[in-house]
Amino acid sequence: MSESGSGKGPDACGILANLWQLIQSVMDDSESDLEALGLTPKAFFLLAAVEEHPFPAVLARRMHLPPPTVTYMVKQLEGKGLLVRQAEPGDLRKFRLVQTDAGREALVRGREALSLVLSERLRRLDPKEVVVFDGIVKRLAGRNGGAGPG
Repeated sequence: MSESGSGKGPDACGILANLWQLIQSVMDDSESDLEALGLTPKAFFLLAAVEEHPFPAVLARRMHLPPPTVTYMVKQLEGKGLLVRQAEPGDLRKFRLVQTDAGREALVRGREALSLVLSERLRRLDPKEVVVFDGIVKRLAGRNGGAGPG
């Protein structure tokens, strides 16, 4: 772990950089498997996020992407038959995104590919360390004060 220049312990930005490097290396090593499913890593996560956030504007905010990028990606996923738009009852100006059966299957296969690559990284740890790491990541990722997934 990198130390901060102030001598006050681990460098938070260094930890974040290492996490980002881990995520990027998993994405890089999974890219060909995702591409075989017709997905880029970003499109995979957008398709997955539709489950919780079916409205494009919310997707853009949650994924920290510009709305035009989300629109472009949605059109690509629609063209591949992985997503469809459905009119929102009560507000015909609004639509929600829904995964198709093919989209759900692509997510299952994509998750398997990502899990395989991350599992290879996790083999560098003792099984007890993996359990601790999982718990720590869940606590840190929680949006409700760190008490758990949010």
